[in-house]
Amino acid sequence: MIFRDQHMRAAEGQGPAARDAAMKQSEMEAGAVTGFSTAIAAHCFFFIRAMFAAMAVTNALWLFFGFYATCLAVCRWFYARQGAEAPS
Repeated sequence: MIFRDQHMRAAEGQGPAARDAAMKQSEMEAGAVTGFSTAIAAHCFFFIRAMFAAMAVTNALWLFFGFYATCLAVCRWFYARQGAEAPS
């Protein structure tokens, strides 16, 4: 559900019924995002511990730094830059 709809649809000017339907849809999507984020967080907790056990701490920290830098770049590209697809 969270990957199917890329952008939120506006419900202004379509009456109270359309606004209520949009609010119900947004509540369902918020629940899906929360569940997805929780699953990723639970798996990351395992992988962080496994990485520290499997490799040198410095290497693991560089890998985390690269991951977070990639996340920042993706957020900047899709949400924060001028002319982004879904500016926030």
